Amino acid sequence: MRIATPRTPLDAGSFRAQTSGVSNVVHLNAAGAGLPPRIVTETVIEHLGREASVGPHWAAAQVRERLDAVRTNVADMLQCRPHNIAFGGSASHLWAMAFLAMPLRRNARILVARSEWAGNLLNLLKQRRAGTIAIDVMPVDERSGQIDVERAAALIDERTAAICLPVVASGSGVRQPVEAIAALPRPEQCLLFVDAAQAVGQMPLGITSTGADVMVAPSRKWLRGPRGEAMMALSDRALERLGDPPILSQAGSAWTATDQYATRTDALRFETFEFAVAGRLGLGAAVEHALRHGVENIRDVIRARLARLHAGLSAIADIRVFERIEADPAFLTFAAETLAPAELNRHLAEANIATAIVDRQYALADLEARGLSAVNRIAPHAYTSEAEIDRFLEAMSLALRRARWRNAS
Repeated sequence: MRIATPRTPLDAGSFRAQTSGVSNVVHLNAAGAGLPPRIVTETVIEHLGREASVGPHWAAAQVRERLDAVRTNVADMLQCRPHNIAFGGSASHLWAMAFLAMPLRRNARILVARSEWAGNLLNLLKQRRAGTIAIDVMPVDERSGQIDVERAAALIDERTAAICLPVVASGSGVRQPVEAIAALPRPEQCLLFVDAAQAVGQMPLGITSTGADVMVAPSRKWLRGPRGEAMMALSDRALERLGDPPILSQAGSAWTATDQYATRTDALRFETFEFAVAGRLGLGAAVEHALRHGVENIRDVIRARLARLHAGLSAIADIRVFERIEADPAFLTFAAETLAPAELNRHLAEANIATAIVDRQYALADLEARGLSAVNRIAPHAYTSEAEIDRFLEAMSLALRRARWRNAS
């Protein structure tokens, strides 16, 4: 199924009405996990009922065409063909499977963003500990928070086997210059690994527009699909360059003779035989929902919500907002002078407002370089209303006034 993208402005009220649950919670954590559309929840429940009726195997056989359509629609979203798409349980797992399938010379050089996702970086550190690779962190322009492309270019040499960066990191809403990094001259064997977890579902991009060779994203964030589902797009160059995944599965490899096997040449070599069909269909429903509304339209609404939040936070004396709204951030991070991030997050939770904190467990190198131990993060989606934003800002002001009163007494 190929879905045309609408060009009309998104009706935010209608978009919100299609969200699954009705509650008193102000949800400002789409960067962690977005609220699912009703169609996603219904799709998952429907298939679980089908499995309970006829059993998981027959139920899966009955929806084979729908599963194929999920792959087609994800390929459309990520600007590639269906055979370039692999599904898995998490974006970090897919990222690691691809990286570990890359043939490397000893002491191969890996360039990595200071803000790379911790789950990806752990696998790089493991390889460095084994003496397989050397890791170089790309320099950052501290004024913009972006990788300094010119200085990063000077690090690329004939040993460089991979360049790894996020579109947007978990601890900063700044969009990184992925396209400019992709355009830099690099060795033929060097692959560009792009973590698009904070972009897919709210920014129209894919491997064609970014120049990525490996792009991963989970289902649960801006795309608003089920947890435990993720996708990976591989360029044709990556398909040629990557070998067998570190763990083989019958989904991607066949036992061809008593002592022989053959691995697929497409991206499906990275998939596992066992997966939750209900979750995969839920991911498909989330993709269809986003494509029908138009990712560009979704981004426009999120941009307007962020502008309102940025203006409100900037008007509070105790708050420092780290992103410039002119830079078109994916979300906002901030810190209060009078309340530690964890304490402020607790106050908001008591007011039924779901936000997040990002600490050094997830963004050690970046936060350390910026002299921070943690930041508060707010990430509205298109379902977020202006009234909810106002309620958040009122709760912020109240929490900070109470903190000032305590400090003064």
